[in-house]
Amino acid sequence: MWLFGNLYEELVTNPQLIANPRPGTLVGAFAVGSPVYYYLPWAPFCVVLAVVLRLRFGHSAPARVRRAWNGAIGSIAVGVVTKMILITQVNPVFRDPALSPEFVHNRAVWWAFGNGIAIIAVATALVLLTSSRRPPTGGDALASSRPR
Repeated sequence: MWLFGNLYEELVTNPQLIANPRPGTLVGAFAVGSPVYYYLPWAPFCVVLAVVLRLRFGHSAPARVRRAWNGAIGSIAVGVVTKMILITQVNPVFRDPALSPEFVHNRAVWWAFGNGIAIIAVATALVLLTSSRRPPTGGDALASSRPR
């Protein structure tokens, strides 16, 4: 779900803001329609759940699965840290009506760049987690699946 929210921002909200930077037009942080209600419950929950599952079941998983889980946790953490920086440092700029449109435009470009990093991080985590579910490839896997 987090991936699709970031994609929507990247494809709809950011281009609108870059094309027409109007200071003070973004809804308040806790106003109706704010993305805080979407991200706040899911992003921290995702990281905590991933770490708990890794710690709980990591010892029984094969090494390649553990590596994939570790990479996914790292990718999710990169996405969360990136969004935290954007939300605390860049997002307030869009709510300030006293700033110039040029300044808002520059921050919208920063937002698009940072949001792209978050999208890549979350997509990487999804690829790592889904690829770790595949059976190992190679001659040994085929030989062990043949009837004798």
